[in-house]
Amino acid sequence: MRRFLAGSLRTTAVALSVGVLAACGASPTQPTASAPPTPSSTSALASASPDPGHETFAWGPTLAAWDDALATAQGLSAREAAGAVLMPSYTYEDPAELERMVADQGLAGVMLLASATESAGVAADLNAAAQEGAAGRGWPALLSVDQEGGTVARLSDGVADLPAFMAAGAARDKSLVRGVYAAQGRDLAQLGFTVDFAPVADVTIGLADPVIRSRSAGDDPDAVADTVVAAMRGYLDAGVIPTIKHFPGHGSVTVDSHDALPTQSASLDVLQQADLVPFTRAIDAGAPMVMMSHIAVAAWGDAPASLDPQAYAYLRDQLGFTGVAITDALNMGAITESYGPGEASVKALAAGADLLLMPESVDASLNAIVAAVDSGTLPRARLDEAAARVILLSRWQAGLVQVAPTVTGDYARALADAGVTVAAADCDAPFVTGPVTITGGFRADRDALAAALASHGVVLGEGGSTIWLTGSDDTSGSADVVVAMDGPWGLSGSTARVYAAVYGRGDSALAGLADVLTGAVAPQGRWPVALANVPAAC
Repeated sequence: MRRFLAGSLRTTAVALSVGVLAACGASPTQPTASAPPTPSSTSALASASPDPGHETFAWGPTLAAWDDALATAQGLSAREAAGAVLMPSYTYEDPAELERMVADQGLAGVMLLASATESAGVAADLNAAAQEGAAGRGWPALLSVDQEGGTVARLSDGVADLPAFMAAGAARDKSLVRGVYAAQGRDLAQLGFTVDFAPVADVTIGLADPVIRSRSAGDDPDAVADTVVAAMRGYLDAGVIPTIKHFPGHGSVTVDSHDALPTQSASLDVLQQADLVPFTRAIDAGAPMVMMSHIAVAAWGDAPASLDPQAYAYLRDQLGFTGVAITDALNMGAITESYGPGEASVKALAAGADLLLMPESVDASLNAIVAAVDSGTLPRARLDEAAARVILLSRWQAGLVQVAPTVTGDYARALADAGVTVAAADCDAPFVTGPVTITGGFRADRDALAAALASHGVVLGEGGSTIWLTGSDDTSGSADVVVAMDGPWGLSGSTARVYAAVYGRGDSALAGLADVLTGAVAPQGRWPVALANVPAAC
């Protein structure tokens, strides 16, 4: 057992139901979910006091708070407990409907998507309505959004337009990263969000990685871990629950789990030196929530990690995680191609999941969970444990005290300035001279960069520097300055006097580029991934 409470909330009943814990080496004498968790060591205790009211989980709550949460869960009907572990999406603009939905189905919370996130006002009204739906039950709703920055940003109003997380990896400034994500968390909290599905802890392998790429902080596990922990602490400073995703790492597989089930063939020894490093470090630093990916890990079996008891056993027993394990969205292709909506929900819970994100059908999931409990397929103790963890997290989040972010003002611009990475044969020479010509990218990209350069007195025209904007991760070009707006890999096939990467194509990212190209800000970013045929960063 690796650290305090590693696996202590797992239940013997679950071991009997899924028949895997003995094979995983788990002890048959583990405490049941109805017993208070007993620390196996005091190394991760916030207080060494033997008083359960003062002992805490590594991520914050006291053992007494766990007892209260478990008692609450055990007092629910099976259907109420089933609702307490479901987090569907909500895509409309009707607060009254959302309030009824949360109240009638007893949902853990919701994730806002599509029309629900088109304006800050709509999102705030919906979040307030969802909390009204949860009023009176004894714990608040968890209100979530997928706001990573870059290519995954559901909100465009009310929060700054952050570049992709790879910009944070390029910045290599843990204090800045913490301050930036605290500032973003503050903005999310002001809209009523209590959970962000970030930061991404995946270590990317580059172009062979079809879905993570610049969403990752880079390809070096230790550098990624530093960035993930800093961002996680920033969110917590803002009172927002961060979500470390996608366990055990989506950046080194070559299939997108939105479409089909990827298989991770690397051994656990290899994963422990690479993909698992950021997760291990984040858990050590007090991560309250981890998202389970839909990836089959050959070392564990053929099932997606989100439905695999061995994945949860590793997370709890080897890494010592005691927070909430949430599945990735259960309506993704990796799940729906093989499992029905109710079936997937029951399998995830039986495996060890605590919170089920975006089940394909809420009604089917509720009915299947209740039926599984009634039949004994899913032990009620396992459902109580999952619901209790969700209740504990909800109550703990409600008591978090915001810390003023250390980065004020335009925090997206601050991250963009720090993350812009430039390489040149002569780093002391001007990066652009005279009027500039901008080609490549989309019209909106060119217009945004032109406006940003104009704010520094650099105008468009012939006779000066040429700038080529690469339009995708692997697009190359030739110009005085070649700029990779998304991932930087296209720079390897490009020919230029100056190579630059900005890890995004929003206004803030391109404004940061203009700051650096014009000399208003010295280049600070380091290459977050290995690139062939590109000089070292200035």
